[in-house]
Amino acid sequence: MMKKPYLFIAAIFSLLLANSASAEQDKLNISGFGTLATATADTNKYQFRNDRSQAEFAKKDGVAFRPLSLIGVQLDYSLSNNLDFVGQFVYREQDEQNINSITQMAFLRYDVTPSWQIRAGRLAADIFHFSDTRDVSIAYPWVKVPTEVYGIVPARSLDGADIRYSKRYENFNLSVKGFWGKGESDFSSKDFEPITFENLRTLGIELTAFDWSVALKHTRTEADNDNFDIAQVTSAVELLQPFWSGAADFSDSLRLRDATIQYTSLYANRYLGDWEVSGELSHIDSESVALRPSFNGFLNISYLYGAHTFYGLFSFAETDTYFLREEQPEFPIIPATAELAMFVEEVASTLAHRQKSFSVGWRWDLKENLAFKAQIERSDIEARGTGLRARNGLVVDDEASVAHTLFFALSFSF
Repeated sequence: MMKKPYLFIAAIFSLLLANSASAEQDKLNISGFGTLATATADTNKYQFRNDRSQAEFAKKDGVAFRPLSLIGVQLDYSLSNNLDFVGQFVYREQDEQNINSITQMAFLRYDVTPSWQIRAGRLAADIFHFSDTRDVSIAYPWVKVPTEVYGIVPARSLDGADIRYSKRYENFNLSVKGFWGKGESDFSSKDFEPITFENLRTLGIELTAFDWSVALKHTRTEADNDNFDIAQVTSAVELLQPFWSGAADFSDSLRLRDATIQYTSLYANRYLGDWEVSGELSHIDSESVALRPSFNGFLNISYLYGAHTFYGLFSFAETDTYFLREEQPEFPIIPATAELAMFVEEVASTLAHRQKSFSVGWRWDLKENLAFKAQIERSDIEARGTGLRARNGLVVDDEASVAHTLFFALSFSF
């Protein structure tokens, strides 16, 4: 199973070489990107992983390549002056490996007018600012996008359609985009079953100029199912109805299924000579106790010196800690229900991340399409807020800790 993606990528490259002579005639443009990266941690307790879809993680006293290394190929085929097809195939670390998971994008793009554009098919998720380029490491200074913001994003690709309007003004460019569709979360490791999102709508507005940009995005969707843990806990809580009149209502509040989920993001950046200041604030909320209000964000300061970029990065994920006795004082916590009460708190804590990370790093542009990066990161992880880390056991049993991770990466495009 694990060999199939490599065979698929090899087949793609063979196809590219075989058709390179006739690419211009067929109006086929071939490009790609990739990252070869290592991660080393100083702890075995709460080790780094790039996002919640991964089982692979950084190793203590060793190096791990899989959390951040990937390869992507993109095909752009022009069908007419106004219509083209785009396909992007990315192999990266995730437990589920098949043609569906590797296909990041596969859509038709139609330019209605110079200002209006329509796309339909599989599109890169555009929930936060870097959602559609999160795997293209050559596009940003860091080794990775901030985990506290993007490690929580549930999907890299969505199936549907979007429409974009863009207009150039004297001092800035305006872009407005709306999307409607559906998708599935990348929570596909042995610990997290995929969640399907239906009726997903996104509205984004972006202003860009020579030395600044501002973007606001809002996404609203409904979860179509619960994972195994949530389904088991909600069913058990519902059985308490003969002893507690509020059991059925509380059971419903724990479900993700049919719950409305909202993501909001505000991004801004400003260039000041050789300096860049950028940051993003996001808010995640839902109607379910399993996904409670969360504030996330990052602040980046970068300095460009010739072919070198030096940066400092602060990022955070903050959700209030959930205690059943405080939230549901009528819940009958007795010896017979003590274990169930603990699992209720686990459901409410699994997506309640509480950690802050401080990073410093260096990017060296060896060529226009090749960069070496080094980054060291310190993460302060709060008790019951460890869900972003690779760990064993229950989140509710976890204590506060500090973890350090060292990254090296080669990022490239072709």
